[in-house]
Amino acid sequence: MAGRATRRVHVLVLEVPGWGEIRMRVEAELARRGWTPAISPADADVLLVCGEPGQELECVCARLWSQLPGPRVRTAVITASDVASTLDRAVDELLDDARQHSDARARSRQPTEPHDEIAHTEHAAHDGSGESTEHDMDMDMDMDMPTPGGIPLATSAPDRDGLEMDVLHVPLGPVLPHWPAGLVVRCVLQGDVIVSAQAEILPAAHPSADGRVPDERRRLADDERRRAVIRRSDAAASVLALAGWSLAAGRARRIRDAVASGTAPLDAAPDLDKLAQSISRSWTLRWTLKGITVGDTLTHAEGEMGQSGSETVRGRLIGWLDEARRIARDDNADGANEPQDLLTLQRSRLSEIPRLLNGTDVATARLIIAALAIETAPSPRLHSRAHE
Repeated sequence: MAGRATRRVHVLVLEVPGWGEIRMRVEAELARRGWTPAISPADADVLLVCGEPGQELECVCARLWSQLPGPRVRTAVITASDVASTLDRAVDELLDDARQHSDARARSRQPTEPHDEIAHTEHAAHDGSGESTEHDMDMDMDMDMPTPGGIPLATSAPDRDGLEMDVLHVPLGPVLPHWPAGLVVRCVLQGDVIVSAQAEILPAAHPSADGRVPDERRRLADDERRRAVIRRSDAAASVLALAGWSLAAGRARRIRDAVASGTAPLDAAPDLDKLAQSISRSWTLRWTLKGITVGDTLTHAEGEMGQSGSETVRGRLIGWLDEARRIARDDNADGANEPQDLLTLQRSRLSEIPRLLNGTDVATARLIIAALAIETAPSPRLHSRAHE
């Protein structure tokens, strides 16, 4: 039974800002093995961390690890050459009965997280004479209540129409499928509508590094065309997956993985053409993404990726594929050039997130975030320049 279970292991991938290349390698290896990317801790057998997380991200890793059901394995990978061997070791650890029994015993001895007590609740509901009043009951409703499993309860507040609605504080990220590495968007929801949001990035352990291993960094520096096609295909795959078109998302990932594994960009151009034609002709996708815009956020801050002035999510998606096709066919293309100040561009996009997400639902918000294609790990050169 254990052997059958490990034929299709579910892996929850946590990407640290700057280790995007490793995350792509992991996804490609999972697809090759027929394994499944987990969508939540409850769905996972393995927690795989791509990179070296900073203190805040390490706390996220610890919390995710505590939520994984046993048998379970936590591992990390920081070099592309170690991806396959790391996954092989994960299978061995899943099949190690002694290790899993020891982990289960250790978990059973760990105390549960303490929750705030509500000793003041009864006092709020009753005055000194032991009689309750309507005013006291209203006060009681406003008291801090315990949070089951650490999940905050909804409160209430007037909505835009002046009606009383539940208000729930929900963080999006940093571990979500097709989500920028390390990004956390703290949302306030009324019903299914976001009424306010704040964005921040949880950094890697070494903010001055870009997270790529040296040999990988040199190879990509020698072939900017290849890197440009990879990044645009990866971004397109995220938007397509969130839009619900899993078949097209899989095609984009296969193009990405083929170019990353050594296929010449020119040889990938026909597949890019077919994918771009399918996307541009799809009325279903047009209807799905209708009205979802990123405003003029990217019009005056372009240069990293995408076409200037593409104000819709669909426009961004088509623009990425058009650029990937152009770069793949043009030996002299320089489509992967960095903008002059990636740090400023990143801060600009983060500052625009509250405005862009206000009034949207969560599904639309995730599409907008994917269309922004936020780079959460500036290069070492730009980082050092910012500190000079």
